Amino acid sequence: MADERSSAKGKPGKILIFALAVLGVVFFAGLAAILHYTSTDYAMSLIGDSNPQKRRWGVDQLVLKGLRSGKPALELAMDEKANPESRRLAIFILGEIHYRDATPQLLGFFKGDNLVFSEQAAYALGRLGDVSIVGELTGRYENAPKGLKLKIISALAELGTPEGMRVIQAEADKNEEGTLRDAAKFALQKPQTTTGDPVVRP
Repeated sequence: MADERSSAKGKPGKILIFALAVLGVVFFAGLAAILHYTSTDYAMSLIGDSNPQKRRWGVDQLVLKGLRSGKPALELAMDEKANPESRRLAIFILGEIHYRDATPQLLGFFKGDNLVFSEQAAYALGRLGDVSIVGELTGRYENAPKGLKLKIISALAELGTPEGMRVIQAEADKNEEGTLRDAAKFALQKPQTTTGDPVVRP
């Protein structure tokens, strides 16, 4: 009888220890899952997903992580074997996080033959806020196709230098009605920066 009473008394303690062990496993498993699904690597993997919503979520997460996303985004952008849309999104991210270490590579995309990359790089260069590249943007403007011109106008408006604003003003003053003129006029109405710092947008 004494042994039975001793065994009965010990059962609640064993049950408590077992319950705590299970809770510990669940907690650490949950923590590991959270760390995985909020990691840079996981967000990068979603950029190439076929689901547009997942791609968007991945991009948003990488932008929120700021400069920590710079190196992996640049590596993806430069990977010629990667999906072209993934590379374009990586270029976009580099601009949004103001990753100035990527300036030479973005200029390479801007000057390259791939028009989609050129357009995205032009926009990204404007977002970087580096006024030293304004001459590169204005230098290609005159002979650029319409889509690229629109991105250059956006970039020059972001950078807000006198040289860039003169190009926008000249486009706005043209007699031709159309998208370029409208874009230029709109750009002239936007808040400008003169220090090269990017305009902060919500």
